[in-house]
Amino acid sequence: MKKKKNFTSERERKLWIWALMVLIAIYATLFFGGQLIDYMIERRIIEQSTFYLFLVLILAFIFSGLKSSGKRLEYWIYAGVIAVYGMAMLRMDLTTAERSHMFEYGLLSILIYEALIERRLNGVNVKFPVFTSIMAAGTIGLLDEFIQLFIPYRVFDFVDIGFNYLASAFGVLISFGVKKLRLIFTNWTRK
Repeated sequence: MKKKKNFTSERERKLWIWALMVLIAIYATLFFGGQLIDYMIERRIIEQSTFYLFLVLILAFIFSGLKSSGKRLEYWIYAGVIAVYGMAMLRMDLTTAERSHMFEYGLLSILIYEALIERRLNGVNVKFPVFTSIMAAGTIGLLDEFIQLFIPYRVFDFVDIGFNYLASAFGVLISFGVKKLRLIFTNWTRK
């Protein structure tokens, strides 16, 4: 009897592992994240750390694009979109927790989406990867909120559920949009 493979490629396996790591990090904050955020706010370092983490994210995209000449344009587009996305979030009247939801669930949905696209590229029939990614990441956020019902110092919040789904949609739509922009730019430069 032939053993069934769980992953269609090494890239897909890595994407699912990264998605699992993000999921673990999100759920780990249920138990100690509140105290850490409170400490950072008291010490007035939350904005600085958010800025530096954002800068690291942009630099990671740029440097990963430099090693892959075929996707260099795509990585520069990602860096630009992330910069615009981050600046828009900074101008919005959001709490630190709401901003973190935007990054956490946006990243999670991108990883799920990219893993599903990789499966599709390798011959597996994946229907509606955009919708599936948004719903999967958003539902993980919904479960996150329900778990908070049972943790004394955490608060269940319907607004956070909405932010989780919104962040998931932003993440996937950014990834989808960047791929489309790369195709448009590539076709435009060939003419």
